[in-house]
Amino acid sequence: MIQADSLSAILDKVTPHCLDASDLDVVVLDCARGWLYAVAAGQRTIAIARTAIENTAHWVAPLAYDDVSALCVWLESHDHIHVEHSLGDGRPLLHFTEGVAHLTVPVTHEAAVLPWREVLHIEARSTPAVRNAMRVSAEDLALWEQVGADIEVRPAAGAAAFIITGPDFIGVQLPHPQSPAGEPLDGWHASLRTRSFLHKGLPYEVGATYADRQGTLWRVPAWPAPGEEPMVVAADAPAVALPLSVALKTGGHLLRVGHVIHLPSK
Repeated sequence: MIQADSLSAILDKVTPHCLDASDLDVVVLDCARGWLYAVAAGQRTIAIARTAIENTAHWVAPLAYDDVSALCVWLESHDHIHVEHSLGDGRPLLHFTEGVAHLTVPVTHEAAVLPWREVLHIEARSTPAVRNAMRVSAEDLALWEQVGADIEVRPAAGAAAFIITGPDFIGVQLPHPQSPAGEPLDGWHASLRTRSFLHKGLPYEVGATYADRQGTLWRVPAWPAPGEEPMVVAADAPAVALPLSVALKTGGHLLRVGHVIHLPSK
């Protein structure tokens, strides 16, 4: 016995992944030890969702995507259903029943073996090792949207990029081919450097905030053009802009405060 909406929920979580690979367009239902697992794999993902089931039988049934779609439609009008695996005329079948309502789904025999337990044993074990950066595509990330609002992402222990877990759900994300090597900030070092200039022998940083002796806050909005005097703007009144030399003359030495504040572009 299983709740129809619980079965629908685990199917919804994994079916986006089988659509990502034409040769793996199946969903495997795996019944074992009081749990019913729904498993699907894409080109670089494996998704496993589970729900409790009152069943002591152990069976594995790969279902074609079209049959899973028909099953999801049937489940919408039912509450609590029985799930039974049988061999009808030597052909494996799954039977879903509630009262007199009945749906039989054939088990596909053309599906490739999906060793999801072996994959999880390798990838989901804890590892303290620091991993290199791995590339995943935005399309891959979108496949995990059905897991739910609260998920955890952690590094994988083997060749995978990361493991995603949620309530009664676990998934494996493989890296995109040609994942980059090196440090995560490679190519960003120039972007992370601050822009500073000297004025009368003292450094001033673009975007930084400074305070004068009277407590007035001034920001440096831009790098001065060659031959032009740097300007500062009042932090609490952006319409007030003065040459830096004028601000120094009226307020005295400027003391750097806080962190860099990025001014909105006009």
